[in-house]
Amino acid sequence: MDNSFSILHDLEVDSTLENVFRMVSVPEFLNEWWTHYCQGVPEPDSEYTFEFSEKDILKGKISKFNPPYEIEFLITDGDKDWVETSVGFILKEAGNGTKLSFYHTNWKDTNEHFRQTSFCWALYLRVLRKFAEEGLHVPYSERYHF
Repeated sequence: MDNSFSILHDLEVDSTLENVFRMVSVPEFLNEWWTHYCQGVPEPDSEYTFEFSEKDILKGKISKFNPPYEIEFLITDGDKDWVETSVGFILKEAGNGTKLSFYHTNWKDTNEHFRQTSFCWALYLRVLRKFAEEGLHVPYSERYHF
């Protein structure tokens, strides 16, 4: 029996499939809605660094890559709760926009960190949508309260 837990969110984004894929795969765009600083190249097996502060740094590797429909990052180093979890985005055309299905899987526990992360993902995905649709830039320090 699988004893892991998942965070799941779906949202519609009034932007093209290709644009939304850039938002979830290209470091300079990830910096606009999620990370403080990100480094990596959107290609199969590429390694990424996701930095949120000097002490809060995650490393990951692209484990699924099917542009412009899907990307998944396997977290390989950083916070113990995140290591061996997968963060992914599945994209589909929906009318004039894109349906984004987000997942963060393989959590070992539904502890406080899991619950806080689920809340934060909802906030970050809202910032992603505003950036993709309106070009709205929310400074990193203000995203939690946006």
